[in-house]
Amino acid sequence: MIVAIHQPNFLPWLGYFYKMVRCDRFVLLDSVSFAKGSYTNRVKIKTAQKPQWLTVPVQTKGKLGAPICEILTAENVDWRGKTCKTLETNYKACPHYQPYGDQIREIIASSGEGLSELNIRLIEYLARQFEITVPTCRSTALHATGKAAELLAAICRELGATTYLSGSGGANYQDEQTFQTAGLELTYANYSHPRYRQAFGEFAAGLSAVDLLLNCGPGSAAILRGQVP
Repeated sequence: MIVAIHQPNFLPWLGYFYKMVRCDRFVLLDSVSFAKGSYTNRVKIKTAQKPQWLTVPVQTKGKLGAPICEILTAENVDWRGKTCKTLETNYKACPHYQPYGDQIREIIASSGEGLSELNIRLIEYLARQFEITVPTCRSTALHATGKAAELLAAICRELGATTYLSGSGGANYQDEQTFQTAGLELTYANYSHPRYRQAFGEFAAGLSAVDLLLNCGPGSAAILRGQVP
């Protein structure tokens, strides 16, 4: 069984969902420390000028080193309205802004204060649109402990995995010996980013997966898997 593990990022890029396609079980790593400036609360989207960051402001005072599952979105700031307005402004002219635009807006509007809750609901929504059916679970629901590669290996062992699927960037930092000692095969998801029709001129890779969905709609699932028409 192949297991992939990743923090619950905010509206992740396509490579995130490609890992989900390639595994048998996907673990949302919400038990590790929140990293300021990471993709856990921000992602890039396409605008008429250039790709720009879309960020969910969070409460960080007194939260240094706190796990992602304990991070709350900012108070006294209408970030929900601003986020939805930014998406509408830059994507309303896309062929498939509707019905997905309203559905994403509803998730953002109805999620609680927890950042991980918001992110996981959006990840699960996008996975459904991309026809991904792999079972998911949160690391906070497991018993595995440890840090870095030791934690990943422990999660894999708890779930009965034979293989850990890492992102391609993991080849630069993964402690391969840890997985080998745990009896796990370590493989990498070497994702080749597809090109598709995109608004605002020259194609930009590495954006939030909503860019694909709002531009290509029902055809997004095939494009994600490299089946470009």
